[in-house]
Amino acid sequence: MILDLRQFENFPAHLSLRAQPGEVVIDYESVVQVNDAQLDLDIQKSGEEFFCQGQARASVRLTCARCLEEFDRELANTTDFIVCSKQWHDNHRDVKDNEDYIFFEGGDLQADVTDMVRQAVIISMSMKPLCSEDCRGLCASCGANLNEKSCGCKTEQTDERWEALRRLSGLT
Repeated sequence: MILDLRQFENFPAHLSLRAQPGEVVIDYESVVQVNDAQLDLDIQKSGEEFFCQGQARASVRLTCARCLEEFDRELANTTDFIVCSKQWHDNHRDVKDNEDYIFFEGGDLQADVTDMVRQAVIISMSMKPLCSEDCRGLCASCGANLNEKSCGCKTEQTDERWEALRRLSGLT
């Protein structure tokens, strides 16, 4: 996704960018594919820096952490970063700061913001994505998807450390 700042004469400005299919790639364990991605930005200019704040949205296909079925989910997260030339940044930034910078070369005023979208989408994801909150997962014995059918497997789990106590109480 290329942010082209040459199109603006006045600031503040607003811009919406839409990714081409396959442009935003997320190499993350549960992500199967990114179907669609969009970045809505508000842009302010101060000197040679462009301050960008906005929201990244993506429609992604994920794998459920419990049942391993694929499902689609809309993800969104805010993002903010500064766009400037690498040369200007190196010559004018004496103090390290915690800002995210994206650089353009020379006076081109074009910057690739794909990685900012990718990062915002990853941060908005659950560590263990679920197809639904009440997903029953897979049977630990036979592997059946418990959302689709019940299996006849014994589900009682015992902890061997408590067996001596169980025998004393006569529950075995």
